Amino acid sequence: MSKHDDLSQAILDVANSKAAPGEPVNLLDIGPILVTEKGYTELEVADALYAMQEQKVIELLSGNRMRVL
Repeated sequence: MSKHDDLSQAILDVANSKAAPGEPVNLLDIGPILVTEKGYTELEVADALYAMQEQKVIELLSGNRMRVL
């Protein structure tokens, strides 16, 4: 797996640990875990989120939230 694939999976894992699939998750609840515990940069996380939205894996919502589709 590439680092991007690993990060995408980490985003999904953390998001699903914070809320049921389909429920909105605050990005401020998952961002610190990805950066401080998993070692990704903020830019890597942001790039992955935009790519995942483009691929229709997640939906970015207002209020700094996302939803796993």
